[in-house]
Amino acid sequence: MLKIKKKKSTLDLTAIILTYNEEKHIERCILSIKKSVKKIIVIDSYSYDKTIQIAKKYKAKIYKHKFVNQSKQINWALKNIKFQTKWLLRIDADEFLTNNLRNELKLKLNNNKKDYTGITINRKIRFLNKDINFGGVSPHKTLRIWINGKGRCEDAWMDEQILIKGQTIHINEDLIDHNLNNLSWWINKHKLYAEREAKNYLLSKKNLKKKINLFDPSKINKYSKLKIYYNLPIYIRPFLLFVYNYFIKFGFLSGWQGLTFYFLQSFWFRLLVDINIKTQQKIKKNR
Repeated sequence: MLKIKKKKSTLDLTAIILTYNEEKHIERCILSIKKSVKKIIVIDSYSYDKTIQIAKKYKAKIYKHKFVNQSKQINWALKNIKFQTKWLLRIDADEFLTNNLRNELKLKLNNNKKDYTGITINRKIRFLNKDINFGGVSPHKTLRIWINGKGRCEDAWMDEQILIKGQTIHINEDLIDHNLNNLSWWINKHKLYAEREAKNYLLSKKNLKKKINLFDPSKINKYSKLKIYYNLPIYIRPFLLFVYNYFIKFGFLSGWQGLTFYFLQSFWFRLLVDINIKTQQKIKKNR
């Protein structure tokens, strides 16, 4: 009697998750990937809640490393961990894969006949329990899957991207970013992000003179931010960005949650970044 071989449900893929006190999110994240990946790697920044306990429940491999920023944390993992799979997936603890994305990944990773080393997907933000489907910020393309040894994370304080050697393809399905903390937590987090974004801008000004790869969506977005947005008048550009995202890019179609999101993300946060830029420039000048 012939034995029928069962097809493996897991992919030749390792997931990398950065964590710090993510007990609200880590289980949801792991449940969305555990049937698709061979291994789950957690790089923890010394959490003191139940993050590690929950991750171990699902047999995730835990590493601990002092946090500086996401970029350095990912590159530390790529340098110090011997990954055994062909593909790597970077996913945040407050994100999860949709069923459609999982199915498409099976097709693309199991039938990698074309010469590509990276895969971009759609990152969609769920804000106040509402999917933000319009406005330019969400959804947006992001490279999260790449061949082991063919990529690294750019050295950036904010909006870090995976840089790869080779071509990319796009899967038009969603990775959902849904943070379960309250609005006060979101605001406090973005106060810290504003400081980091200002530092990132001041360190990245020299990139304005570099050539840009027009076939890489992540590079185009960064170039546009540096070359166009930051050349607009300071303190006025946050208002112009809000008008652009909310009205011209149809952010208003995401309801009152869209109004709240784009007011905070495009206007308030960007105004805070400008204030931090001026503050950091003044400190540097005085020194």
